[in-house]
Amino acid sequence: MAATIKGDRRTDVTGATPFDLGDAESAKSRSRVPEILVGTFLVAIFALGGAWFFSSSTRSVDYLALRQDVARGEVLESDDLVPFRLSTDDPVLGFRAADTELLVGQVALADLKIGTIVTADQFAEQAQIPAGSGIVGLSLEPGEFPSLSLRVGDRVRVVLLPVSGSEVGEPQGSVLIEEAEVAEVVDVGGNGRFVSLTMPAELADQVAVADAGERIRLVQVPRS
Repeated sequence: MAATIKGDRRTDVTGATPFDLGDAESAKSRSRVPEILVGTFLVAIFALGGAWFFSSSTRSVDYLALRQDVARGEVLESDDLVPFRLSTDDPVLGFRAADTELLVGQVALADLKIGTIVTADQFAEQAQIPAGSGIVGLSLEPGEFPSLSLRVGDRVRVVLLPVSGSEVGEPQGSVLIEEAEVAEVVDVGGNGRFVSLTMPAELADQVAVADAGERIRLVQVPRS
């Protein structure tokens, strides 16, 4: 059977036109273009969704830190505090910047360094001082206070231990205060306690000095 060439088509003597493979491949490629576009669109949507989820789960909150060192027993002022922004999805126990007024006027329970994030266990409300009295704050470890159940209103005797290595015949300790009232008890980590005692003003200085040498012990006594 003979065939003739007409232009770029081949036609046999019967007039039938053979199937053109080139046209089929072009049509197939064109049919895939929408699929590629849809796939690209879905990838972009999932990427944006992941970015949104990450940003929404990581919150930025303004917390409070110390602008300068604060010594134990020092009353906190607004100038001692500085806000800072923290982005985290973990729980933070620090005070937020909006709580500044709640902290001003409270007393530091320990020596705190500049930059420390302010938390509730670092400060306590300043106790009201009766006329003629003084309040002394003591940071005590187990064995230096009588009981883990020590409470506000309990009465204690303040004892000064002897100097370490003292010879026989030297003073073996003494009672500084026969009876002082517990004004406040705060946990300071572990089993330690910060104990505030109310006592006559003229004796408060002696107890404060003795506490600097870590020679203070408390003995719980009944109310007189």
